[in-house]
Amino acid sequence: MEISKAHSDNSSDPVDTCSPSEPDNAIAHASQAIYDGSLGRANNNIFIKQFEFFFVVFTLVTTFLIYYFIPEKLAFLDFFFLPIILGGCYLRRRIAILAATLPVLTIIIFVILKPEAFLTEPNKIFLYLHIIAWGSFLILAAAVVGGLHEKLVIEVETIRELNYELNLREYELDHANAELKDYSGNLENKVKERTEELDNASLALREYSENLEAMVRERTEELEKSKESIEALKAKVEMALYSTMDSAVVKLLIEGRLRNEKRNVSILFSDLVGFSTYSEQTPPEIVIRDLNRYLADMEPILLTYHGHIDRYMGDGIMCEFGAPHDYATYRLMAVLAAIKMEEKMMKADYPWQMRIGISSGTTIIGLVGSKRQSYTAIGDVVNISARLQNASTPGRVLIDKFTYETVKQFINVRKKCDISTKDVINIENELRLEELHKKVLAEPDNPVNYYNIGQIHLKINEPLDAFKYFERAMHLDPNNTQFKLAYAEISLKAREYEQINIKGRRQRIEAFEVIGLRDPLEELRKVSQNFADKYRSVADLIQIPDDMLLPVEALDSSIGHGKMVAIFSYAIASHLGLSDKEKSDILHAGYVADIGKEIVPHHLLNRAGSLSPREMEIIKTHPVESVNTLRKMGYENNDIFNIISHSHESFNGTGYPDGLKGEDIPLGSRIVAVADSYDAMISWRPYRDPWERSVALDELAREADAGSYDSKIVSALIKVLL
Repeated sequence: MEISKAHSDNSSDPVDTCSPSEPDNAIAHASQAIYDGSLGRANNNIFIKQFEFFFVVFTLVTTFLIYYFIPEKLAFLDFFFLPIILGGCYLRRRIAILAATLPVLTIIIFVILKPEAFLTEPNKIFLYLHIIAWGSFLILAAAVVGGLHEKLVIEVETIRELNYELNLREYELDHANAELKDYSGNLENKVKERTEELDNASLALREYSENLEAMVRERTEELEKSKESIEALKAKVEMALYSTMDSAVVKLLIEGRLRNEKRNVSILFSDLVGFSTYSEQTPPEIVIRDLNRYLADMEPILLTYHGHIDRYMGDGIMCEFGAPHDYATYRLMAVLAAIKMEEKMMKADYPWQMRIGISSGTTIIGLVGSKRQSYTAIGDVVNISARLQNASTPGRVLIDKFTYETVKQFINVRKKCDISTKDVINIENELRLEELHKKVLAEPDNPVNYYNIGQIHLKINEPLDAFKYFERAMHLDPNNTQFKLAYAEISLKAREYEQINIKGRRQRIEAFEVIGLRDPLEELRKVSQNFADKYRSVADLIQIPDDMLLPVEALDSSIGHGKMVAIFSYAIASHLGLSDKEKSDILHAGYVADIGKEIVPHHLLNRAGSLSPREMEIIKTHPVESVNTLRKMGYENNDIFNIISHSHESFNGTGYPDGLKGEDIPLGSRIVAVADSYDAMISWRPYRDPWERSVALDELAREADAGSYDSKIVSALIKVLL
């Protein structure tokens, strides 16, 4: 090959000695070798051209020699095929054809001039045909063999050029590979050096990291110990706060949301009668034990009804309702807590009795003190509640008029004589007043009793109260001169009191003694007497204590709602002929169906206006919460749970897209839904008056026609109430 030859011819300057830093010199050497190969091929072409000339001359000379020296000329004419074929193999086709044509033309000329030289017996036609055939085959042989030769030469040349290019690429590849090896070697050295540097840096970094980790670990341990100390201190502080303050107050205090403000609250004062004598006659350890047991019984009741235990005053308790959290039904909560406290005292069989006084009104409430602070209330309401407690009968609860006006819907009370709010009172006069008030209750039209009460008020320097009773006596007996003179005299003094503010003078307050909770069946505006007599004993079948439900019903002044829903549901189930097991489940489900509404914000429960869609969604969650609450309390009755879960779903499915509808709703749930709606309409609420029974039933019938309630359940309720 040319490149190989060039390599051998230039062995004194081999390509392999070219360094990677001199690539241009190497390529120059390779180009020179290729050029030398091209010169060699040019010299070969000159030789071939000279050979072609001699070959043509040779054929002509051979033709003349055969003509002049060979006797059997026709026999020797086939000799020309050999040189012509050889010429076609090694020369170009044109030269081969030319070399064949010239002898043919020469022979033809000889045949024309001397045909007898080619035939022993002259036969020109045969001779001419023989010469033509011979000449044609000779020229054809020259053309065919020459064409094959030229094609072969072209292919060989193509292969030579490809081989030349391949060798050039191989040379360039070898050169690039050598450069790459040199560069790779340098790169490996650089990488090795860089790796060593990185290893050293990594080692230094690892050492620094280990030192840093040790420092961080030490600092973390210090911080954890500090955190533990802070947490322990915080726990101790919170424990100390919780032991001295209400949990709600502590939480608001920590969050920074405790404010000093004027607020309407109810103040409850309780005191033990006979405790001082008991403590004087009993060892101190027993006194402390019994006192702690008493407080342990009272505390849960007060907290259940959201009271804030302000302080313990020996055997006395001061508690605010409506603070620090503003519950709209704070007065009802205070009275219910007092009733439950007296019930607990009776059941616990303590060696003493308890008196409770409750007053409601505006007070200043907040943190009082400098370094040692307490959350407390200040104002006349506090003093009045303490006075009511002092005036209360042992084992009873005494409330003021402002409290009574709110709770009278649910509490049975007895009007007591007006209570003096003076710090110093005459016990004899107070007892005499109480006796006269009892006579007034027995004889309300006897003017003498009113006159005598007025005289006592005048005697103890309470002219305004005396004026009221003298006026009442004169109204009953206008012709009595004694009554007229007393009225005239007190009228003058009353005007003087209106103009002069006498220090220490306070008006008496109306007091009401709490007897107990009202039975909702006694409200004949809700049910007929026949219905009340027939189903009164059903309440005794309820096995769930009212202490579970009463605090929840106090949130929205719905006292007795659960009981009435349970009785109405039981009556409907009885009318429909259900089994005793089904009636019992429906009774208990109706009783506690709303126990989960404690999860609903209390301001929504007492909202007078309409609720937003978001607020309605919150309200709808309470049936599920009712089931959760019962489970937490240990109740496990899936039939009751199923009734409660669907007790607020509409019969036509409106309002509860994910709930059941129609007959798919359990029968007990449909019964409870109707009973719940009916009692809600006929019951009083702080934000509206109760509906008339007939109007409520008409509304239920209309809603049943619209598809909200099961019509057969509504019909059953109407029938049992007739």
